[in-house]
Amino acid sequence: MELWVKIGDSKKKLQGSFRSVMESLVKEGKGKRVELLSFHAGQKERRRLKRELRANGKDLLRTASSIAVWFYTSDIRKLRRRIKDLKKRARYLSKGEVFYCPKTMERVKELEEKIQDIKAKMEELRVG
Repeated sequence: MELWVKIGDSKKKLQGSFRSVMESLVKEGKGKRVELLSFHAGQKERRRLKRELRANGKDLLRTASSIAVWFYTSDIRKLRRRIKDLKKRARYLSKGEVFYCPKTMERVKELEEKIQDIKAKMEELRVG
């Protein structure tokens, strides 16, 4: 995706994946006036950006924030599904008691730490 924006008094070209462009737009434009000049993207990305712009009242900064947060939310969902899957496979019964494999539980802890990191990034990207 290629996005031309006016941040404050300077014009900038943001280029990369849809996700990285939206993240960098939020980080660079926080607290400043942001104006969309033009953009080039694939059909799905164009439709998504236009739909989000309409939903956020043509506010580009709020739109970029909501899109970036959406990407992180989907990452969290993937990690939670992975944790659930690991626990399901690592579970074993012994005389009516449920135990989990210690190595798998270490992996689950790592994934939960990743979720906490992603939540911190999401809070950083939220715009009032």
